[in-house]
Amino acid sequence: MPRHSFVQLDVFTREPLTGNPLAVFPNAQGLDPATMQKLAREMNLSETTFVTPSPLATRRVRFFTPAAEIPLAGHPTIGTWWRLAETGAIPLQPSGLTRVTQETGAGVLPVDIHTQDGKVTRVVMTQAEPQFEDPIKATASLAKALGGGPGLLPRKPAPQVVSTALPQLMVPIASLPQLKALPSGGTGMALAKLLEEMGTQCAMCYTLETERPDATVHCRMFAPGLGVPEDPATGSAAGALGAYLVWHGLVRPHDGVARLAIEQGLEIGRPSMIQVEITVGHGGEITAVQVGGQAVTVITGEVAL
Repeated sequence: MPRHSFVQLDVFTREPLTGNPLAVFPNAQGLDPATMQKLAREMNLSETTFVTPSPLATRRVRFFTPAAEIPLAGHPTIGTWWRLAETGAIPLQPSGLTRVTQETGAGVLPVDIHTQDGKVTRVVMTQAEPQFEDPIKATASLAKALGGGPGLLPRKPAPQVVSTALPQLMVPIASLPQLKALPSGGTGMALAKLLEEMGTQCAMCYTLETERPDATVHCRMFAPGLGVPEDPATGSAAGALGAYLVWHGLVRPHDGVARLAIEQGLEIGRPSMIQVEITVGHGGEITAVQVGGQAVTVITGEVAL
């Protein structure tokens, strides 16, 4: 009976049982996509990753939610490469930066692994250049689908789908109390249907009011259509949100880089912190989107198939 090892990490945290949980199959050779999907459903986490050799990159990484394969995801990238680095699966500089590449459904993308005295301190992913769709006008319908009412969304900026690999709807919320009061997952499948009509499956709701003084943005991310009512920490959406905030002039760069600290997951007891850097060119154009953080391994095991 074939046995396949896996680990579970908590990502965008260094404290076990916080952050965003992730399952990683670091040696997934021999698993077909249908079995990967079944295993992701069995893990029942927001994402599970499967790592195999790649002729194009350091490794190939495939990303699965309980319901579907997606091209790229943030916290799974951070957690997967954290695990590969801490176990010595890839050679690293004892101190400094080691750049690796991952083959994904969004193409071959770089990942930077930072180390100090032989220990991993941070993993940073580079996401694709942001793509901005037209602003959303159906704000009343969106507010209702999120489980809120009149006054939930401010007049500016408008909600907008932004993609740095995965299209996600950026949704400004008028205040921190209103954001915290939203039901987890919004109205469920009613929200999922509306998001699909808008060209996405994910709603990244945010306010610039925060709980922690060192945070820039407070977020909640709902993706009921992907089987994820609320995600504790969403790296892909964090990159898109950083680009959106810079694009609309709500966060400004210093020396060409806008830096954000995003707090997420507090409402569901999984506090997380995501670091985002948006590089801006001399003409104001966004030239790079990077998302970084930490992780901690909490479970190791095997699956017998």
